[in-house]
Amino acid sequence: MQKKRTFAIMAILIAVLVLGVGYAAIANVTLNLNGQASIKANADFTVVYDTSHTVATNTLTSPASVAGAYTNTSTATMTVTLDNANKTAYAIYKVDNTSSELAAQLSASVTPVSGTYASYFNITAAYYSDAACNTALTGNLAHGNSAYLKVTVTLTKAPIEDVAAQTFSVTTTAVAQEA
Repeated sequence: MQKKRTFAIMAILIAVLVLGVGYAAIANVTLNLNGQASIKANADFTVVYDTSHTVATNTLTSPASVAGAYTNTSTATMTVTLDNANKTAYAIYKVDNTSSELAAQLSASVTPVSGTYASYFNITAAYYSDAACNTALTGNLAHGNSAYLKVTVTLTKAPIEDVAAQTFSVTTTAVAQEA
């Protein structure tokens, strides 16, 4: 009887060991997946002058004047004649971000009048979030929204002779940003 009992215990231990090894071999399966993902940057990015907008200007008394116009969606013009009674003139242009997804970071860079008459003019340009140009544009211009570029020309000192047709430019750089 002792032999049968020892034999039974040994048989049970062997069965447990065999089953344990069998289950461990079945339970330990490792699968790996390595991959790569790419995106083509083909979203539209369009920032343009809104040519349907009327350029706003301040009122000057004659013979001083200020006028602004859009040549097309990427070019605008400003013509200013100042005098001692009208020392500052501005024009406000509307810029639209017509992109379907991307925001735009806008910055305006002024190339001032150069040469002999450079010291007579101060020209500034800044972006605003409202048509009255009371609130500076902070952050990015969201897609589908508009901003307003205000260009101001100021007479810094009175000349002793007329100064005609001095050129300046304002370049807007629009950098695409994720919305």
